[in-house]
Amino acid sequence: MRLDHLTDVVWRYELLHGVEPSDGADGQVFGQGTAEFIGRLAGTATWANFPRLREGYAFPNAHGSLVVAEDAFVLFTLTGMSALEDGTGVHVMTFRTEHGPHRWLNAVIAVGEGIVDVDTARLSMRYYECTVEVPPDLLSG
Repeated sequence: MRLDHLTDVVWRYELLHGVEPSDGADGQVFGQGTAEFIGRLAGTATWANFPRLREGYAFPNAHGSLVVAEDAFVLFTLTGMSALEDGTGVHVMTFRTEHGPHRWLNAVIAVGEGIVDVDTARLSMRYYECTVEVPPDLLSG
């Protein structure tokens, strides 16, 4: 697999409500906000996230819309896992659009890594486009 830089994103929560985990039950958070995408994929996003909290980790379930040009947008879905103790996390993102210059994103799976600053409710991530490159030794087996 080859990873090519796709975009850097700063996610900012503008609303955040949460229920802490309890005996026998996961916690849950609802948040929404805006984000700036900078790189090959660039624009301003509005999004919402409804992650589960379990055993020191958050499991995001985010969806949003990225404005990439006047009257043009890309919808995205984001999942992953973040450590609540140190804020580090990994995301997987997929995309959907009808906008011609961005249709290539419909076939992209992006992975990202980054960190949450809990004090400022800000998440900084770097995302990479995954390209399949099957190792030759797998083909000969």
